[in-house]
Amino acid sequence: MYTPPTSIASVIDARPLGAYRLRIFIVCFLIVLMDGFDTQAIGFAAKAMSSSLDIAIALFGQVFSAGLLGAMLGAFLLGPLADRFGRRWLLAAAIVVFSGFSLLTPHASTLPELLLVRFLAGLGLGGAIPNLLALSAEYTPRPMRGMMTGVLYAGFPLGGAVGALASSYIVPHYGWPALFYLGGALPLGLALLVIVGLPESLPFLLRRKDGQEAVRAIVARIAGQPSASDRQVTYVDAEERVRGLPFRELLSGGRIVATLLLWTGFFMCFVLLIVLVLWTPALLRGEGVGEHDAALVVALINLGSVAGTAAGGRLVDRFGPYLTLPPLFLLGALSVSVLGYATGSLPALGLAATLSGIFLGAGSSGLLGLAVLSYPSGMRATGVGWAMALGRMGQVSGPLVVGALLASGFGIKAIFVCSAVPAAIAAAAILVLRVVRAAPRAQGDASVQNAALPAALDGH
Repeated sequence: MYTPPTSIASVIDARPLGAYRLRIFIVCFLIVLMDGFDTQAIGFAAKAMSSSLDIAIALFGQVFSAGLLGAMLGAFLLGPLADRFGRRWLLAAAIVVFSGFSLLTPHASTLPELLLVRFLAGLGLGGAIPNLLALSAEYTPRPMRGMMTGVLYAGFPLGGAVGALASSYIVPHYGWPALFYLGGALPLGLALLVIVGLPESLPFLLRRKDGQEAVRAIVARIAGQPSASDRQVTYVDAEERVRGLPFRELLSGGRIVATLLLWTGFFMCFVLLIVLVLWTPALLRGEGVGEHDAALVVALINLGSVAGTAAGGRLVDRFGPYLTLPPLFLLGALSVSVLGYATGSLPALGLAATLSGIFLGAGSSGLLGLAVLSYPSGMRATGVGWAMALGRMGQVSGPLVVGALLASGFGIKAIFVCSAVPAAIAAAAILVLRVVRAAPRAQGDASVQNAALPAALDGH
């Protein structure tokens, strides 16, 4: 009896998540958590490292940027490789690279050595994040992808909070090297979990000669109790096929404008997120806020970001990216601009900080959800990787811009107002993206419509 081919996406969408797919999600969440841990832990260890290594604290701006630069290049390079050679092994390799150079960090005795190990550690992390986002998305039902991406990336600010707490205890009691030994050893366990516990991308498996058997085995684990007829099913990938190089496809045909606008949103959003975390304490101290209160404000930004990041993807699923993201970014811009004027009242300052974290965290996870939904499986890691890389580029440049504003004589209040500009630009980019998305439908050009963004985003 003839059995028609079955779209693998229909199987993923029809089944509840279940324990097997939740395990994929949990492992990916823990990797993102380690990203956040590493990104902020070194900031809290910098003073002790400066004294121990006899490196001026002012030079640690280069150390921070080296890690972020490595993460940017890792996202540029390893995302496209995963689309061509598979997600699981490249994800594990990226984690091992990050882990190994984190373990080597305490052995760097000069500034050039420290810059090198932080750059290479960042390279591994930068390659891991787009791959795990793509892999988790491919095992998540489409109606839940935005929410799950948001919850997944909430691990980043949560990891930052964990890193801050861990640093406050570990560095005084065991010294700053212990922080990097811990931050390097834990990812090694996660790399092992990726190798033995995570499946490969289903669309990628379908391109292999033995792909049908491998996919049937995974579907059986997803289903829990497969029927005999399931063993006769032929699975196909019904998503758009990527025939050329994935990166070239990002900027081809009707997809180029949508991709550039998405990159603009990522760049501007991540500029502001990193500025809030790195510069807010110093800026608030310049307005007379005490050291303890300034640290509390940063903690509130992180906690607000955890809540907002977890909720942002769900909002995109519920209301669509075009109704959700512009208001989030505009409210984030308003909250950030208030920070410089609320320094006379700790409750008001705390409220503005929390709202800044909530709105911008939700906006960042909503952007990630939009990126995941915007590209077919054959180029998803490339699309998400390059979008993340543009975000990392914003992280590298943002602190430098604030430093330039300070050197030019800008006041603290004016700098906070200027810091709201990137959020407003991100909102404008998403609004223009909505117009670009609607134009092919209005013209009846179905081919361009499908190239720009998936039909699942229609009507939002």
